[in-house]
Parts: sequence; C-alpha cells; structure tokens
Amino acid sequence: MAQGAPLHDREVTWRSYDVGHERSARVRVFACEDERRPHTVVIDDRAGNGRQPVTDEAPYVAETIAREIGFDPTAATFVFRFTEGSFVDGGTDRGKALLVKATFRRTASGSLGSPSWRVISPDALEDLTDRAMR
Repeated sequence: MAQGAPLHDREVTWRSYDVGHERSARVRVFACEDERRPHTVVIDDRAGNGRQPVTDEAPYVAETIAREIGFDPTAATFVFRFTEGSFVDGGTDRGKALLVKATFRRTASGSLGSPSWRVISPDALEDLTDRAMR
C-alpha cells in the first residue's frame, strides 16, 4: 500500500435518529503516527442527507464507523469535511472545504461522550493524513 493511502475508503450508511431515514457519508480511514489516536477518519457529508449536517449525530456516526471498520472511536481523530458536494446534489468534493476536527472520550457509563471540536486548516488535514489529502 502506498504511504498515505487510506486503509479504508467506503460509503457508510446509518439510520438517522432525528429524521428517521437513511443517511450516508464517504469515509476514509488513514493511519497516523499519533500513539493516542493512531487513526484519522475523514468523513465527507453528502447533500442527499438534507439540511441536517452529519455533525448533528457525530457520536452515533463515529461509533457506527468504528464498529463497522473495527476500532475504538476514542483512538481516532475524526475530520468532518464539508465541500460543495455537501450542499448541492451533483456538487464536487474538490476545491475549498470546511474542515472540522472532532475527538471523543468515553463517559463513566462507557458511552461515547460529546466531541471536542476544532476547525482545522487544509495543512492540518494534510498532516493528519500523511499528505494523502491535499
């Protein structure tokens, strides 16, 4: 596998709690050198999800992705990526993007807690994906 290539690149679907229909996002998982969070998960929201962004269900989506792929979501950095394709059917995933980083911790009950959020730069995403996403 080429350095920086995603370990996984697939469409993930889930049933939304709020709107009761299936939603989906493109998910790419990259290995990174952070010992505490050895995975970076890039999630591209889709316009077909309606006006409710994937970040509204971030803990559920992170848990779903981690369960499907086989890792603990607290051992990953999640980057929610919003491009033209997030808002316009048929829009491109290229060009400028809003990048929002989220990390999670477990609560005392063992459930996934609310994320810690941070807007990041394209350079930060490049670092988190070993230069695969430029």
